[in-house]
Amino acid sequence: MIPSLFLRESIFWIAAIICVVAEIAILRSMFRGSRVATPDRSPAVDAEVPRGRPVAEIVWAILPAVALIVILVVTRDAVR
Repeated sequence: MIPSLFLRESIFWIAAIICVVAEIAILRSMFRGSRVATPDRSPAVDAEVPRGRPVAEIVWAILPAVALIVILVVTRDAVR
């Protein structure tokens, strides 16, 4: 039995919203993690946290978002 168009589109949009929320969480944690040390944190604590290059971190955070957009567009066309 083929699910109705309403059910297929509902599942698609729920998945799309979940992907957007997940990507926002990834970007938010990336930007919060790249902040400089605050006065209440000791330099020893900051020295233990490995830091990557900011440009590379942004690229690796944005790349999955672009891939998800492509997948969502192709999936939307297949649902219809």
